[in-house]
Amino acid sequence: MKLLTDSILQHVPLRDADIKRIPGYFESVRTRRRQFLLREGDVCRHEFFVLKGCCRQYEKDATGKENVLQFSVEGWWITDLDSMLSGQPSLFNIDVLEGGEVLRITRQQLEQLFNDIPAVERYYRIISQRGYIALQRRILSLQKPAIERYRGFVSRYPFLETRLPQHQVAAYLGITPESLSRLRRKIAKEPL
Repeated sequence: MKLLTDSILQHVPLRDADIKRIPGYFESVRTRRRQFLLREGDVCRHEFFVLKGCCRQYEKDATGKENVLQFSVEGWWITDLDSMLSGQPSLFNIDVLEGGEVLRITRQQLEQLFNDIPAVERYYRIISQRGYIALQRRILSLQKPAIERYRGFVSRYPFLETRLPQHQVAAYLGITPESLSRLRRKIAKEPL
């Protein structure tokens, strides 16, 4: 829980009394590898804050290929906001790549938290804006050659590149694992 309150405090000030109240809005859930937090076709009921482990959000295309939209590690949020807000079935799966622990909160609990501790709503706005910026950058990166997408990924998330299996990084970049291997070999041969 300290990771969550530290994340909030990085963006907004909180009174000690409010810090003590925040845990009451969340449910702690232990996770195991390959566990689903959300399945395509289900309505998303929670937002998740990763305390330990790694999750991913992805969709499967008509051929069964997985297209990774995002990863989420310690201190990051993950959800299908569209499904949660609209009540429509999700187009995405969210599953666990590394077991650990997440905090989950329903939309109703989140709204209550915003009403009870307005500074948390400001925090949420700030992280939502940052998420939107990251999404814009991701969309632009998808228009670049694969080698530039890979370099950008490694530059932006060096801790993920070493933590994730190659096929997951490839699915995020929109290339095959074999293509990723070729890119890595090509980069390794480049002069420093």
